[in-house]
Amino acid sequence: MRRLFATFPLAVAMALAATILFAAPSTISVGALKGPSGIGMVRLFANIAPAPDGAVFKLVPVASADLMTAKLISGEYDAGVLPVNVAAKLYESGVGIALAAIVGDGMVSFLTSDPSVRSLADLKGKRVFVAGQGATPDFLFRRLLKGAGLDPATDLTLDYSLAYPEAALALAAGKILYAVLPEPFATMASLASPSLASPFDIGALWKIQTGQPDYPMTAFVVSRKLASQRPAAVAQLLKDYEDSVAWVKASPAEAGALVGDDQVADQRHLETAADGARGDGGDHGLR
Repeated sequence: MRRLFATFPLAVAMALAATILFAAPSTISVGALKGPSGIGMVRLFANIAPAPDGAVFKLVPVASADLMTAKLISGEYDAGVLPVNVAAKLYESGVGIALAAIVGDGMVSFLTSDPSVRSLADLKGKRVFVAGQGATPDFLFRRLLKGAGLDPATDLTLDYSLAYPEAALALAAGKILYAVLPEPFATMASLASPSLASPFDIGALWKIQTGQPDYPMTAFVVSRKLASQRPAAVAQLLKDYEDSVAWVKASPAEAGALVGDDQVADQRHLETAADGARGDGGDHGLR
């Protein structure tokens, strides 16, 4: 009996250790969307300390929001950046994620080579290419059209047949006349064709119609499991992310050297992307 009591504390300690081990993985996987959203995280790729409990953060560049969504749903990723509308849909559908921060603001432009278009009203009867049906640029543009008295379903045609890269190339080549593009694709098209212009500022129109200073584009989300089991690790990750964004904005040339190495974006679009990143690390707080 004495021997049993002597070994019991050891058995309890081993059981607790096993519970902690299986409940909290030693690697915390964080997805970074390639493009402007990934640029803000570039310093994390180069230098990120372990979590307070010794877990290792693993940063992974992700090619698309669809792939990021699948990884978060499956639990393969513990945290990641998503378009705000996608994050909202996942949350509403019951996926166990929490909003940790808004990390990117308005980076959407309307571009055309048609000098007769000077306002939203001039788009009546036109075909406008908007990649990503239901994504943030689509939602934003529809909202602005309605505010300008246009019915997106009947007053013009919104064409979703081209992905962002194809739409940018087609616009620059003159194969299409009107497109709504987020960064870095708007800059790509403009650099390829100096004849392209943005006759109205989408951000300014949003402010006029809504009274809000800007519109959120990207959100950083974490799994609720991670947030509940490792709040200190999440707090450190947010702080490191905030520091990374501030460093990128303050040191674009040095950040550019890391961008290509980590394959998170094209170095040519670093400064444009940095303008849309929240230098204070965004609106923090798990929700």
